[in-house]
Amino acid sequence: MSTSADRMRRLRERRAAGLQPVPDAEPRDPDELLGPAVEETLAALDLGGQDAAVAELARRYAKVIDEAQDPVWAIRWIGPLLLRVLEELRATPASRKTAARQPERRGPNRITALREAHLAATAKQRRS
Repeated sequence: MSTSADRMRRLRERRAAGLQPVPDAEPRDPDELLGPAVEETLAALDLGGQDAAVAELARRYAKVIDEAQDPVWAIRWIGPLLLRVLEELRATPASRKTAARQPERRGPNRITALREAHLAATAKQRRS
């Protein structure tokens, strides 16, 4: 069970690490914020309802970075997490290129066809 002192200590640690917004901090330049860029990217994607949680995770990571006391620290540690989420959504050039390179599945390959033929022949012999 955590005490009030423990919760306050963790809050101070998060603020010192740049994970919590500082109440009296001066606002940052809007051109430096990631939130609007992430929103624009998510709006450009054709996301369905099944992607809502991942999209919200991207928004929250961007918000943590934008509100961090030390944005450089936040980008260093939270940025890779945001990038992975965007890659999962196929929102990065590299992830789109990888998706385009994957060949279409055309059906069973030759080995699978031979295995199925062997199993069918074995089953037919057992029935006889």
